Amino acid sequence: MYYAKNLSEYFNGIKIYLKREDLCHTGAHKINNTLGQTLLARILKKRRIIAETGAGQHGVATATTAALFGFACDVYMGEIDVQRQALNVFRMNLLGAKVKPVNSGSKTLKDAINESLRDWVTNVRDTYYLLGSCVGPHPYPLIVRDFQSVIGQETKKQILETEKRLPDYLLACVGGGSNAIGMFSPFFKNKEVKFIGIEAGGGGLNSKQHSASLEKGKIGILHGTKSYLLQDENGQISPTHSIAPGLDYPGVGPEHSYYKSIGRAEYVSVTDKEALDGFRLLSETEGIIPALEPAHAIGYLKKLAPKLKKGGIIVICLSGRGDKDMEIVKSVKCKVESENKMNRIDKKFKELRKDKKKALIVFLTAGYPNLRTTEELVYYLEEWGVDIIELGVPFSDPIADGPTIQYSSLFSLNQGTNLKKILELVERIRKKSNLPLVLMSYYNPIYQYKNFLQVAKENGLDGVIIPDLLPEEDKELQAKSKDLPAVDLAGAGQRAKLDLIYLLAPTSNEKRIKMITKRSQGFVYIVSITGVTGARNRLFTGLEPFLRKVHNYTDKPLALGFGISNSRQVEEIKNLVDGIIVGSAIIEIIRKYKNPLPKMRKFILNLKNALS
Repeated sequence: MYYAKNLSEYFNGIKIYLKREDLCHTGAHKINNTLGQTLLARILKKRRIIAETGAGQHGVATATTAALFGFACDVYMGEIDVQRQALNVFRMNLLGAKVKPVNSGSKTLKDAINESLRDWVTNVRDTYYLLGSCVGPHPYPLIVRDFQSVIGQETKKQILETEKRLPDYLLACVGGGSNAIGMFSPFFKNKEVKFIGIEAGGGGLNSKQHSASLEKGKIGILHGTKSYLLQDENGQISPTHSIAPGLDYPGVGPEHSYYKSIGRAEYVSVTDKEALDGFRLLSETEGIIPALEPAHAIGYLKKLAPKLKKGGIIVICLSGRGDKDMEIVKSVKCKVESENKMNRIDKKFKELRKDKKKALIVFLTAGYPNLRTTEELVYYLEEWGVDIIELGVPFSDPIADGPTIQYSSLFSLNQGTNLKKILELVERIRKKSNLPLVLMSYYNPIYQYKNFLQVAKENGLDGVIIPDLLPEEDKELQAKSKDLPAVDLAGAGQRAKLDLIYLLAPTSNEKRIKMITKRSQGFVYIVSITGVTGARNRLFTGLEPFLRKVHNYTDKPLALGFGISNSRQVEEIKNLVDGIIVGSAIIEIIRKYKNPLPKMRKFILNLKNALS
């Protein structure tokens, strides 16, 4: 077990340990199981071993033990996985195994298991099926669990020796679930230790491009196991996706299903992008390149760590090393570098439009009730599905704001909040989140801040909304950023990857609409009412024809703000905009409740449902 000192410091003193199964012979935890099962095959006097593999880790481990004990070995592998895990295919061949590509079905792990079962029932007299995950017919889930329980047994012994207490959390990725059940099962009776299994969220749980069977599946039967499955209404198994081949499976082990049913473990998902962020983070902080499978668990740290107190202990099962995934990461990195030319706001709206979704944008007065709480709320809002965050800069004379924002601004100012501290907050958030961040500020604090655009860009800000700055007057702002050429702000902002977002009032004439929609970047902020900010029961009566008119002038995203306070309003207007902005209603929740999180979460989820 390895103390990840740099990673722990990155997360402000949370103690993070890695159970280094990647250091096992063959580079993954799989050898724990294959060695035990190969000995079983020897006792049963079989002459041949077959196995399935997705990531190739189990295939390499099986080929290794088969070579050691003199067995003939065939490994079934989906055709897609053969291509994306070519290095492990080469390893298996070097070890004397025959890799048999499977070109039926989805051509991934599920179909490799199908083909292995067909082979096994045909050649059962002389063949042993060495199953790698805690799935399949009894007693395979028990066999795999017990052989892999060495992970948890060693973890318990080593953490007690090091910390003199058990950890607060155990984290492990879950596909079929062998490394996770091996980690969790020895701690089953230690109720103070929380289990979190991280599934493959792929392109997102609503995209149908994922492998999150515990979060989105329902009880079904596959490969001799009754468990959670991704399936359609007719019981047909759904296609799955994960950037990590070892997690690309539509089901999960029955013990994980049991753990979920009794509430012993929590199961969450991490997207491909979040897993890649975890992959990069561990590589850069500890010099350890993980496999893409456990990179999902590292990716979840960004969501979990901010909720823990300093000194909390997390142990992550690092189930495999990442050399097998270099080609995948390289190809994705090239794609990402191309996309990085786009601002985060542009990318967010592009993703949402592709999935036919709408953006939920939330305004927070920065520093209300304090900057630490603001930072924590950003992470919670991201977890609940918010797409973009607006951070309001408190100002002594907020002429565009109603009583709620006025109150929060004055409160924040009295806490000593200023633009410098807010930009430092942006920098801290950007280290842990890729959520688009927009600053909403009156002009004077920005006017007084030297090189504002440069600092904002360097700290990771994506856009700026300045309610009292007219487009005709924006050249003065860009001139304050010395590293940017003295041209109009729209051009400078674009080169700085910093969007200047304009407000468009519902009383604007066609000339004004044309000018604002042309100059606004990221999105056009449609003001839903005449007057100041604040929750309203009704929107501007002429809003619908106005929005239709605006669409005639631009294909840029339109986001509606000022006065949005309930899901009914969202239902009325969602088909005419690309997103909605809520602020005062959120601030009121913070103001009214000592612990605003439950109420805020419910409010956000209601808005998300209304937008879907």
